[in-house]
Amino acid sequence: MTIAKTFLTALKKQWLAERTRCQSCGMPLIYDAHRRTGQPYCSYCHDGAGFVSDMRLADMRARVDELLRRRRASALVRFYMYWRLATLRRWRTRRESGPG
Repeated sequence: MTIAKTFLTALKKQWLAERTRCQSCGMPLIYDAHRRTGQPYCSYCHDGAGFVSDMRLADMRARVDELLRRRRASALVRFYMYWRLATLRRWRTRRESGPG
């Protein structure tokens, strides 16, 4: 396989992962073993009826950062996810609807 083809394959996989992230924690849904088709949230955040735990954006950021630290993710990846979480549907909706 050529370098260009390898790069394009990796880029396509990353694009798919970015496009299909859990709209609560940011996990790429392709890695969720219990994913429900058509659901924008992973099975760890949403059980089909509601969110598994009621938390604030700051709580989710701390949870994701701890997970990434345990997996030895770089500071750049952790910073990206810190920023990215605020752009996800669950947190945009709360911010637009006011406090709480």
